[in-house]
Amino acid sequence: MRIFAAILFIPLLWSVSPPALAQQVRVALVVGNGAYEKVPELPNPMRDATDVGRALERLDFKVTQVKNATAQEMRKAVIEFGRSAEGADLAVVFYAGHGMEVGGENWLIPINAELRSDADIESEAISLRSVSLQVSKARKLGLIILDACRNNPFAAKMKRSISTRAVARGLAPTEPSDNVLIAYAARDGTTASDGDGRNSPFTASLLRHIETPGLEISFLFRRVRDDVMSATRREQQPFVYGSLSKEEIYLKAPVTSAQPPAASTPAPAAPAEDEKFWLAIQTSTVAGLYEEFLARYPRSGRAAEARKRIEDIKAAEVAAASSPAASSSSNASERQGLEEKAVVRNLFAPEDSQKVAAIAAAQHLKLPSFKISSTQDVSSKPGSKLVGVWSNKSGWANGKGRHAMLIVTEVSATGLVRGYYLWGPPTKASWAKDEAGYRSFAEYITDNKFSVTGTPVTVRMGKNVLALSSFKQDSPSEKVSIELRAVWRLVPDSEDVEPVAKREKTSRPHAEKNETAIKPRASAGVAGASMEERYRTCKKLVKGFARREACARTGVF
Repeated sequence: MRIFAAILFIPLLWSVSPPALAQQVRVALVVGNGAYEKVPELPNPMRDATDVGRALERLDFKVTQVKNATAQEMRKAVIEFGRSAEGADLAVVFYAGHGMEVGGENWLIPINAELRSDADIESEAISLRSVSLQVSKARKLGLIILDACRNNPFAAKMKRSISTRAVARGLAPTEPSDNVLIAYAARDGTTASDGDGRNSPFTASLLRHIETPGLEISFLFRRVRDDVMSATRREQQPFVYGSLSKEEIYLKAPVTSAQPPAASTPAPAAPAEDEKFWLAIQTSTVAGLYEEFLARYPRSGRAAEARKRIEDIKAAEVAAASSPAASSSSNASERQGLEEKAVVRNLFAPEDSQKVAAIAAAQHLKLPSFKISSTQDVSSKPGSKLVGVWSNKSGWANGKGRHAMLIVTEVSATGLVRGYYLWGPPTKASWAKDEAGYRSFAEYITDNKFSVTGTPVTVRMGKNVLALSSFKQDSPSEKVSIELRAVWRLVPDSEDVEPVAKREKTSRPHAEKNETAIKPRASAGVAGASMEERYRTCKKLVKGFARREACARTGVF
């Protein structure tokens, strides 16, 4: 069985100018197969298809969506799409799901396929060749995108009707005709990774670049190739078969300086993804965000500025760490200033969503789609703290339940003020008896309370612990609880960092009674060029996660 992700182009031998793109008739068919009946379900195809479909709509395609299609539904959709492609300038097919190569030919697998034998492939699957014939009806450009999962559950059980009929890894090499260009997400004989994120590495990179204005199609896939090889540590190499003419082809027209005569000024183009990311972090004083920006967009026009920000931030940290003689009061003021600065900033900043998603991926918690929206921001109350992300992999106290992740956004002196509650996936026996699969309740938390499926849940803030307690709907007397530990914080909890002024006040009476008593020691500096290096040092000197993090961030303890 052959798992594959491929892109097939039917290039046109004509120059695409911005006016020509605006007048084009564009059609697209998007198919996402994940709920297979005979093999385990696939988590990514539906998300991949949804995201690509939206991107194509933004590129002025008339998109037809088909989800979890049977063989009959897929054949009907392909035939009907071929009819609409006849009068179109540009036709695109995107398929996400299982795919395989048998006997040198590639096939798309519907959700009701059983494939007990290789002889069943022609009656139960859809050939890539038939899809290619349909999109080739477009007058100027045809495009097929195939993205399939990594693990192939059909090959092991498939019987061979002919011993020499191959069912091998990856896609077979292809020799396209002079009007066809084929680009595989993984070169022939290899497989494409499904990845751990929302999208596969190939689809994620495609989405990152497909809407870039003025990006010629050959350069588009050069960028995709570089991204995929970097994301997979060179284990997956996209490969292109065939060749393009010298004419330039764009999916999104270049932005030109010449303005056509019009009654009104056209709307400005939406900023690129790297620019959106930059706008979200440009006021930050955390070097890690700029390092993440460079990792995501190494060729961005903001890359040089990001490197300069990192140098300035680390230079300031080194300077702070090299002043061990600083007074306790000045260090306390500095820490207080840092905390106030963090609290003042947007409680629902875009980088918070990205950070949460990164943490979930690192813990192999596949969060459903969510966004910490800036529209829900309000002014911070005095004394409020941003706490961050809490999680518990054990589930509820009775051992039943789900992996839980609580995203806390603001905590006041009296307790939890606002936040989100996300959870999933279930164990075999969920106390709420929810159906299997990932469920996102994304409940909004107010005044230390929220509800799940109508059941009230109380949230109690403790030292480095968030305790959730509730009761079963069918047995109110039986209480259940769960404790969540901090995974990441924007600002340490006030209970985890004892104020310097409090320590001084506590030590002063003892000093008055005993003249030989040791005076409060000034905070010492921690050397290290990076936050990681300082954290390793702080780990040996300071107890408590929050204190270590503050020590690594400020360079003092």
